[in-house]
Amino acid sequence: MSNGKYKSVVHRAAVSNGATRMSLATVIAPSLDTVVEPASELLDSESNPVAYVGMKHIDYMKLQRTNQLYGKSVLNKVKI
Repeated sequence: MSNGKYKSVVHRAAVSNGATRMSLATVIAPSLDTVVEPASELLDSESNPVAYVGMKHIDYMKLQRTNQLYGKSVLNKVKI
Protein backbone atom coordinates (compact mmCIF):
# COMPACT_ATOMS: atom_id res chain seq x y z
CA MET A 1 0.00 0.00 0.00
CA SER A 2 2.94 2.37 0.54
CA ASN A 3 4.31 1.62 -2.96
CA GLY A 4 7.61 0.56 -1.39
CA LYS A 5 8.03 3.79 0.59
CA TYR A 6 7.77 2.12 4.00
CA LYS A 7 9.76 -1.05 4.71
CA SER A 8 8.90 -3.62 7.35
CA VAL A 9 11.52 -4.65 9.87
CA VAL A 10 12.78 -8.15 10.57
CA HIS A 11 11.05 -9.64 13.61
CA ARG A 12 13.46 -10.29 16.46
CA ALA A 13 12.79 -11.64 19.92
CA ALA A 14 15.00 -11.94 22.99
CA VAL A 15 14.86 -15.30 24.74
CA SER A 16 15.46 -16.10 28.36
CA ASN A 17 16.47 -19.42 29.91
CA GLY A 18 14.67 -18.46 33.11
CA ALA A 19 11.20 -17.82 31.72
CA THR A 20 8.80 -19.39 29.27
CA ARG A 21 8.17 -17.31 26.19
CA MET A 22 4.73 -17.30 24.62
CA SER A 23 3.86 -15.80 21.23
CA LEU A 24 0.48 -15.08 19.75
CA ALA A 25 0.11 -14.40 16.03
CA THR A 26 -2.66 -12.07 14.90
CA VAL A 27 -3.58 -11.56 11.28
CA ILE A 28 -5.45 -8.48 10.15
CA ALA A 29 -6.53 -8.37 6.52
CA PRO A 30 -9.14 -6.73 4.29
CA SER A 31 -12.13 -8.62 2.91
CA LEU A 32 -11.27 -11.04 0.14
CA ASP A 33 -12.93 -8.87 -2.54
CA THR A 34 -11.01 -5.71 -1.59
CA VAL A 35 -8.58 -4.50 -4.24
CA VAL A 36 -5.22 -3.84 -2.60
CA GLU A 37 -3.03 -1.34 -4.44
CA PRO A 38 -0.62 1.50 -3.68
CA ALA A 39 -2.34 4.45 -1.99
CA SER A 40 -2.98 7.21 -4.53
CA GLU A 41 -1.84 9.85 -2.01
CA LEU A 42 1.69 8.40 -2.16
CA LEU A 43 1.93 8.35 -5.96
CA ASP A 44 2.87 10.79 -8.67
CA SER A 45 3.94 10.12 -12.24
CA GLU A 46 7.45 11.58 -11.92
CA SER A 47 9.09 10.92 -8.55
CA ASN A 48 7.00 7.99 -7.28
CA PRO A 49 5.12 6.12 -10.05
CA VAL A 50 3.04 3.00 -9.34
CA ALA A 51 5.41 0.13 -8.51
CA TYR A 52 2.93 -2.70 -7.81
CA VAL A 53 -0.06 -4.21 -9.61
CA GLY A 54 -3.37 -3.77 -7.78
CA MET A 55 -5.28 -7.00 -7.20
CA LYS A 56 -8.06 -8.48 -5.10
CA HIS A 57 -6.88 -9.71 -1.72
CA ILE A 58 -8.11 -13.24 -2.52
CA ASP A 59 -6.00 -13.32 -5.70
CA TYR A 60 -2.93 -12.18 -3.76
CA MET A 61 -3.53 -14.88 -1.13
CA LYS A 62 -3.85 -17.53 -3.86
CA LEU A 63 -0.62 -16.29 -5.46
CA GLN A 64 1.11 -16.41 -2.10
CA ARG A 65 0.01 -20.01 -1.47
CA THR A 66 0.76 -21.40 -4.92
CA ASN A 67 3.96 -19.52 -5.69
CA GLN A 68 7.41 -21.09 -5.46
CA LEU A 69 9.23 -18.27 -3.68
CA TYR A 70 12.81 -19.59 -3.73
CA GLY A 71 13.70 -17.33 -0.79
CA LYS A 72 12.06 -14.21 -2.25
CA SER A 73 8.95 -12.26 -1.33
CA VAL A 74 5.71 -12.77 -3.25
CA LEU A 75 5.75 -8.97 -3.71
CA ASN A 76 8.44 -9.51 -6.36
CA LYS A 77 5.75 -11.25 -8.43
CA VAL A 78 3.43 -8.21 -8.40
CA LYS A 79 6.12 -5.56 -8.85
CA ILE A 80 5.82 -3.62 -12.11
